[in-house]
Amino acid sequence: MSTMVTGIPKVFRQRYASLVDDPEAFFSCLGSMQPRSFRVNTLKSGRKHVVERFEGYGFEIKQVPWYRDAFVSAEPDVGSTLEHFTGEIYMQELVSMLPPVVLRKDLMKAKNVLDGCAAPGSKATQMAAIMGNMGLIVANDVSYSRIKALKFNQEKTGAANMVITNLDLRNFPQHNFDIVLLDAPCSAEGTIRKSCGISEMWSERHIKKLSSLQKQLIVKAFDLMSPGGLMVYSTCTFAPEENESVVNHLVEKRPARLEEIDVPGFRLSDPLQEWRGETFSEKIKNCIRVWPHHNNTGGFFMARVGK
Repeated sequence: MSTMVTGIPKVFRQRYASLVDDPEAFFSCLGSMQPRSFRVNTLKSGRKHVVERFEGYGFEIKQVPWYRDAFVSAEPDVGSTLEHFTGEIYMQELVSMLPPVVLRKDLMKAKNVLDGCAAPGSKATQMAAIMGNMGLIVANDVSYSRIKALKFNQEKTGAANMVITNLDLRNFPQHNFDIVLLDAPCSAEGTIRKSCGISEMWSERHIKKLSSLQKQLIVKAFDLMSPGGLMVYSTCTFAPEENESVVNHLVEKRPARLEEIDVPGFRLSDPLQEWRGETFSEKIKNCIRVWPHHNNTGGFFMARVGK
């Protein structure tokens, strides 16, 4: 394995060594290169066509067992192909594909969907593809500069059932959505394998600040769900303050139902039931964690919430 991350703070190592099943494998994985991954954009192409084209290039790609449109490759030039330029494929982290995957059956019959923190649009455009450009996706983001990337990816992928809004989700006008995706802004610890700067900027103070914001966002997102609707809350971080603690806050404030999550062919891990003196609701057991060394991916957390 080639090493990417050498400067993981000591306090970070101490913080997470007791949470993982195999600390040595975990920290070794964080210091290794992550395979490049992409999904076929079914709004513009098909798996067979893409596989044939990549075979013609001499690129070795491997389909993942849990999502038939997703592939991994050790080829560094996958992102330089014509297929990427034209939007036939979308370069995306495997764990980033999980929320739309666990909502797949629900998305196929949803009339309206809200992606509350959508930029740069990876999950929003994936949902558009799953929905076959039917129904409506409201792709919202608070950052105007990131909206530009969202708009670019919408046009590139041909996501015609998407409208873009530029609002702080906490001030979003009251509306009822069949599905809400809240991929919350987070400390992004799970992306250390591709972003060395994450470990350099890491601090527990930043985590606490983000946790406060996430708790406001998740309650608002729940209030925007239709009765009988669904929400996925997700982050790409390991911090319990941004994961279990945030979902626990929701179940204390609202009558939220936490549903089981299963992704056949992908290893999921149990959530924490307590952290630093805070004991979480029994409902939290249905949340899931993804540790990088289990699937050779980034880190992730998800909760599937019913109303």
